[in-house]
Amino acid sequence: MGGSFVDTIVSLSYDEQKLLVETLLSQNYAIEVISSELNDIESGKKSKDEDSYQQLKSLYERLRIL
Repeated sequence: MGGSFVDTIVSLSYDEQKLLVETLLSQNYAIEVISSELNDIESGKKSKDEDSYQQLKSLYERLRIL
C-alpha cells in the first residue's frame, strides 16, 4: 500500500471521508479498528503519545455505547 495515512486522507474529498467514516461505523468496523490499535499500543507493538492514547480510549468507550 503506497503513501502515508495523511497522504491518503488529504487525497480524499470531504464527501469521501464522510462516506468512509459512515461505512466504518455502520459496519461496526470502527470499534474493531480502535480496539486493535489500543491492543497494539498496550502490548508495545506500536507507540503513541499519551494524549493520543487517551483520546483513543475515550473514543473506544464512546463507540462502545452507541
